[in-house]
Amino acid sequence: MDALECIATRRSIRKFLDIPVEFEKLGNVLDAGRFAPSAGNLQDWKFILITDPKARQDVAKACVEQFWIGSAPIIIIVCTDPDKTKRFYGRSGEKYSIQNGAAVVQNMLLAAHAEGLASCWVGAFEDEALKRLLNIPDSIIIQAVVPLGYPDERVPVPLRFTLENITYIDSWGNRIKDLAAYMEWYGEHVQKAIQKGKEMVKEFVRKLQQ
Repeated sequence: MDALECIATRRSIRKFLDIPVEFEKLGNVLDAGRFAPSAGNLQDWKFILITDPKARQDVAKACVEQFWIGSAPIIIIVCTDPDKTKRFYGRSGEKYSIQNGAAVVQNMLLAAHAEGLASCWVGAFEDEALKRLLNIPDSIIIQAVVPLGYPDERVPVPLRFTLENITYIDSWGNRIKDLAAYMEWYGEHVQKAIQKGKEMVKEFVRKLQQ
């Protein structure tokens, strides 16, 4: 599937089959996280893989007793180190660290879907309890818990807002009344800019050859 199809068809799954995830597929999911963008390319993330059945249930309990999480054969704990980003960006570094972690998680979710796997972005957990359980230093932020496995449910397509409802042009609140007309105008505008750019390049090359 192409990227847009992968994005549009991914679902949050909370029921998993009792089937192990192949090492190659797991590696691809982790690699997708590894290749996520990060502020200053600092890559301030670490991943903890939870595979032991007892440990998975303990993690699920720390996630405010969402015990369905423990049914996934693998749980990925995505962490970031805000101190690393704050050394470069000051107080803004903590915000950037959160953004870095979010990019990692989204990449993982999409890669999992592309591999035929299911996942869910879990943000509800008892931070201190989970840190104690997994020996995570106080300075590290747990950004997300990601259960991973083969799906045991089909989730319907959720309703989404239209682009007209969520998109402004040039300033906050300036809604697009006719998105189709705007996109048609924008497409023509871009094509004219591209054509002008091509002509400028041709003229530059012509002058070089004189």
